[in-house]
Amino acid sequence: MHKLNWNDLQYILAVANHGSLAAAARNLGVNHSTVLRRVNAFEELHAVRLFERHRSGYTLTSEGQQLLDAARSVEDVVTVLERKIDGKELKLEGTVRLTTTDSLLYSVIGPHIAAFHALYPSILIEVSVTNSMLNLTKRDADVAIRPVGDKPDPLVGKKVATIMFGFYASPDYWQRNRDIAMADQDWVGPDDVMANTTPGRWMRENLPNARLTFRADTFVTLGKAAELGLGVAMLPCCFGDMSPTLIRVGHDILQCSNSVWILTHKDLMKSTRIRTFMDYMAAAMESESLAFQGRRPTVDDTSTAVNQ
Repeated sequence: MHKLNWNDLQYILAVANHGSLAAAARNLGVNHSTVLRRVNAFEELHAVRLFERHRSGYTLTSEGQQLLDAARSVEDVVTVLERKIDGKELKLEGTVRLTTTDSLLYSVIGPHIAAFHALYPSILIEVSVTNSMLNLTKRDADVAIRPVGDKPDPLVGKKVATIMFGFYASPDYWQRNRDIAMADQDWVGPDDVMANTTPGRWMRENLPNARLTFRADTFVTLGKAAELGLGVAMLPCCFGDMSPTLIRVGHDILQCSNSVWILTHKDLMKSTRIRTFMDYMAAAMESESLAFQGRRPTVDDTSTAVNQ
């Protein structure tokens, strides 16, 4: 009887979760041939066929599915142990894995990470930029700084900011179109991925017939489209205001907002480096309240308010 190796199971899990050797390799940070070799060696050693190989990718056999179910149980146990061990780490060194959105990183968070590094050079900050909430329970990240609706129970943290939103356009675009009602402007808007964001919901409710010239799944991309003159974009004020080639138009500040939280798993709060990072970033985010609230004069008045 051959003993199972947890490292081998990680390769099996990666292929099963991602459906291909290439995607599994990217997730594990190894090359394609390493994943292929480890999967083939596992199947040969244990005389079991785990995957059906297709042009489109790898699918589990029935034996593979049974092993996967067991491996995920092991993964959950290992993850809990890792969290508890990391939670007892007392040294101000090591890695903190942060997940946040692109607009928050570029507008507010980035400079504070640089300042934190100057104070704690032995702590490496790894950032995953995504508009999806990564699973902190499974250690996809250690800390999240992002807009959150309902805080999941296993996570702990605090609300650090309230993001306000405004309308933004390039000066050239606005010069040509400032006399047109906002409802009749060209718009760059959120796609289906961002349908449940504050702008996604607001535009769906208030501008159901908006003339869209461009859609995207990130505020950074929407802001760039507005800078290029494709139309008006609804953006977080902290991001839109920092653009040297965008101006805020129409309404001053929209009467809609979103809360930003800094969160981690409760098991990790005993980690000195994670607690230190969270305390520092929470104070930094709170110091940016004026930027989050968009407190600067608009370039226009409310004469172009949305006609509904």
